Amino acid sequence: MFEFSSIEEYHVQLKQGDVSCKQAVEHFLQQINTSRHLNAFIEIYAEEALQRASDLDEKRNTGQPIGSLHGVVIGLKDIIAYKDHRLTASSKILNGFASIYSATATEKLLQEEAIIIGHCN
Repeated sequence: MFEFSSIEEYHVQLKQGDVSCKQAVEHFLQQINTSRHLNAFIEIYAEEALQRASDLDEKRNTGQPIGSLHGVVIGLKDIIAYKDHRLTASSKILNGFASIYSATATEKLLQEEAIIIGHCN
Protein backbone atom coordinates (compact mmCIF):
# COMPACT_ATOMS: atom_id res chain seq x y z
CA MET A 1 0.00 0.00 0.00
CA PHE A 2 2.64 2.56 0.97
CA GLU A 3 5.28 2.04 -1.68
CA PHE A 4 6.14 5.50 -2.96
CA SER A 5 9.38 6.30 -4.76
CA SER A 6 9.35 9.96 -3.74
CA ILE A 7 7.70 12.46 -1.44
CA GLU A 8 6.25 14.16 -4.50
CA GLU A 9 4.51 10.93 -5.54
CA TYR A 10 3.15 10.56 -2.00
CA HIS A 11 1.88 14.15 -2.05
CA VAL A 12 0.08 13.57 -5.36
CA GLN A 13 -1.70 10.57 -3.84
CA LEU A 14 -2.59 12.64 -0.75
CA LYS A 15 -4.00 15.48 -2.85
CA GLN A 16 -6.02 13.03 -4.98
CA GLY A 17 -7.46 11.49 -1.83
CA ASP A 18 -6.09 8.02 -2.58
CA VAL A 19 -4.32 7.92 0.81
CA SER A 20 -4.35 10.00 3.97
CA CYS A 21 -1.73 10.94 6.54
CA LYS A 22 -3.69 8.97 9.13
CA GLN A 23 -3.55 5.84 6.94
CA ALA A 24 0.22 6.33 6.59
CA VAL A 25 0.69 6.54 10.35
CA GLU A 26 -1.51 3.49 10.91
CA HIS A 27 0.48 1.57 8.29
CA PHE A 28 3.81 2.40 9.93
CA LEU A 29 2.51 1.70 13.44
CA GLN A 30 1.52 -1.75 12.19
CA GLN A 31 4.98 -2.24 10.65
CA ILE A 32 6.65 -1.15 13.90
CA ASN A 33 4.48 -3.58 15.87
CA THR A 34 5.21 -6.43 13.45
CA SER A 35 8.96 -5.77 13.75
CA ARG A 36 8.99 -5.10 17.49
CA HIS A 37 11.47 -7.96 18.02
CA LEU A 38 14.13 -5.88 16.23
CA ASN A 39 14.08 -3.24 19.01
CA ALA A 40 14.36 -0.50 16.40
CA PHE A 41 12.16 1.91 18.38
CA ILE A 42 12.85 2.92 21.97
CA GLU A 43 9.62 4.89 22.23
CA ILE A 44 6.57 5.18 19.98
CA TYR A 45 4.27 8.24 19.97
CA ALA A 46 1.22 6.53 18.48
CA GLU A 47 -1.55 8.79 19.80
CA GLU A 48 0.41 11.96 19.13
CA ALA A 49 1.30 10.84 15.59
CA LEU A 50 -2.32 9.88 14.82
CA GLN A 51 -3.56 13.26 16.10
CA ARG A 52 -0.99 15.16 14.03
CA ALA A 53 -1.94 13.08 10.97
CA SER A 54 -5.62 13.93 11.46
CA ASP A 55 -4.76 17.62 11.83
CA LEU A 56 -2.67 17.55 8.64
CA ASP A 57 -5.42 15.72 6.74
CA GLU A 58 -7.91 18.38 7.82
CA LYS A 59 -5.53 21.18 6.78
CA ARG A 60 -4.94 19.63 3.36
CA ASN A 61 -8.65 19.05 2.80
CA THR A 62 -9.37 22.75 3.35
CA GLY A 63 -7.08 23.61 0.43
CA GLN A 64 -4.37 25.30 2.47
CA PRO A 65 -0.77 25.12 1.18
CA ILE A 66 1.16 22.16 2.55
CA GLY A 67 4.74 21.89 3.81
CA SER A 68 7.45 20.14 1.83
CA LEU A 69 7.38 17.15 4.24
CA HIS A 70 3.60 17.17 4.74
CA GLY A 71 2.54 13.81 6.14
CA VAL A 72 5.96 12.17 5.89
CA VAL A 73 6.35 9.78 8.82
CA ILE A 74 9.71 10.16 10.59
CA GLY A 75 11.49 8.24 13.33
CA LEU A 76 14.06 10.32 15.22
CA LYS A 77 17.37 8.89 16.37
CA ASP A 78 17.47 8.85 20.17
CA ILE A 79 20.09 11.59 20.29
CA ILE A 80 17.86 14.21 18.65
CA ALA A 81 15.89 16.24 21.19
CA TYR A 82 12.10 16.50 20.96
CA LYS A 83 10.60 18.77 23.61
CA ASP A 84 8.72 17.02 26.43
CA HIS A 85 9.72 13.58 25.13
CA ARG A 86 12.17 11.12 26.63
CA LEU A 87 15.75 11.34 25.41
CA THR A 88 18.25 8.71 26.50
CA ALA A 89 20.87 8.50 23.76
CA SER A 90 20.55 4.79 24.57
CA SER A 91 22.34 5.40 27.86
CA LYS A 92 21.17 4.45 31.35
CA ILE A 93 22.61 7.67 32.73
CA LEU A 94 19.80 9.61 30.99
CA ASN A 95 17.07 7.21 32.11
CA GLY A 96 13.92 9.24 32.87
CA PHE A 97 15.20 12.45 31.24
CA ALA A 98 12.68 14.42 29.18
CA SER A 99 14.07 17.05 26.85
CA ILE A 100 13.28 20.66 27.75
CA TYR A 101 13.63 21.81 24.13
CA SER A 102 13.48 20.51 20.58
CA ALA A 103 16.59 20.34 18.44
CA THR A 104 16.71 22.67 15.44
CA ALA A 105 16.40 19.65 13.14
CA THR A 106 13.23 18.55 14.96
CA GLU A 107 11.73 22.03 14.78
CA LYS A 108 12.40 22.21 11.04
CA LEU A 109 10.82 18.78 10.47
CA LEU A 110 7.70 19.88 12.35
CA GLN A 111 7.58 23.23 10.52
CA GLU A 112 7.53 21.36 7.22
CA GLU A 113 4.69 19.19 8.56
CA ALA A 114 6.47 15.88 9.08
CA ILE A 115 4.93 13.41 11.54
CA ILE A 116 7.28 12.12 14.24
CA ILE A 117 6.25 8.58 15.13
CA GLY A 118 8.91 7.81 17.74
CA HIS A 119 12.53 7.65 18.82
CA CYS A 120 14.73 4.97 17.24
CA ASN A 121 17.44 2.92 18.90
